[in-house]
Amino acid sequence: MRIVEIGHEGVGKTTFMASMYGTLQKSIEGFSLRASHVNDHNRLIKLSTDIKQKKYPTPTDQRQEYKFYLQYQNKDIFPFTWADYRGGAIRETQDSEQATLLQKDLQQADGILIFCDCQALVQRDSRKNQIGRMTALITNALKNIERPIGLAVVLTKADLVNELNEDDFKIFEGLSKAIKASTYIASMMIPVACGPEPINVELPLLFVLYIGVFIQANYLTKEINEHKQMAEYYEKQTYGFGGFVQELWDIFQGNTTYREMSQESLEKATTKYKELEPLIEPVEALKKYLSISE
Repeated sequence: MRIVEIGHEGVGKTTFMASMYGTLQKSIEGFSLRASHVNDHNRLIKLSTDIKQKKYPTPTDQRQEYKFYLQYQNKDIFPFTWADYRGGAIRETQDSEQATLLQKDLQQADGILIFCDCQALVQRDSRKNQIGRMTALITNALKNIERPIGLAVVLTKADLVNELNEDDFKIFEGLSKAIKASTYIASMMIPVACGPEPINVELPLLFVLYIGVFIQANYLTKEINEHKQMAEYYEKQTYGFGGFVQELWDIFQGNTTYREMSQESLEKATTKYKELEPLIEPVEALKKYLSISE
């Protein structure tokens, strides 16, 4: 699974990522996070510790990519890649390397995290223009999407504003229409706050991962059912006198018998179930934690 993180300048993506990673070092309803590379782990833990002391990291100055594992009950269950774009990427010309890479990443993403500063929404300063361009980029990338994808709008620094009203969200109208028009996009808007007492920092990631894990579980379930159906079909071909004669003939000719094909399909179903089984409980646990209904 591939997750793309994008936000305007100064939105606090690096702060969010470090806070999220630090928070998910302790189990939340059985879920935790592990970085594949020890250098990433050490860096994020240090940043998280600094943030708790109100020492905030400098903004991202280049695209960065991380590899993580979602863990459940201390076991790796779901690997994913996280692409983090610097805030200035959304202001670059369409033919720049960063802009081209961003469009490609957005179109291939399985999950997208869109970061918007609550203060920018309220104050309507120059950052509002960046938010407008960012939502336009994402809306364009989602136009022809024909696969399930999770999208979270992350409202950072929610603790620094009293409230947001309907006018503050008008900038998302185009994106909202694109989401409503699609049967493939699952979305959620989540206010977060980082700092000594982080709020909701685990929710955006767990939401988009839920979509990914749920899709994987459904895909495996479909494969299992298909293999079982084929096994039943092949088994029926062995019934009766005709089936008996056909099996003898296949054995004589050195062909694969229907009985063997049935067994092979059952073995494939069993193999797929072994892949599915570790996901069943986490999917239900995520669904419950996120309060997602069918």
